[in-house]
Amino acid sequence: MILLSTLLFLDFSGGEFLLIAVVFLMFFGSKSIPGMARGLGKAIREFKEAAGTVQREIHESSGIDEVKETLQSTTKSITEQTNQAPAQQSIAPTSTDGSKSEQ
Repeated sequence: MILLSTLLFLDFSGGEFLLIAVVFLMFFGSKSIPGMARGLGKAIREFKEAAGTVQREIHESSGIDEVKETLQSTTKSITEQTNQAPAQQSIAPTSTDGSKSEQ
């Protein structure tokens, strides 16, 4: 219920947004808004770069790549063994009645 009331607070209509924009323009002036927008863009870009760096460090330190490589090589070897097993069984000699002979 608290989350719903918080989200309803963020519900802006066109008129409300226009009023906020006019107040913002009056308070800061038209000359300083582009500089503020550049500063905000730079801050967001730096935050994204920092978040990407942290994510890469966590990924590298967790060893996920090594686990993936081990899993892929194991899966590949099991697949190769499975594919070779039926071929070896079909090579085994059979008697005239269709049963496999003992070696």
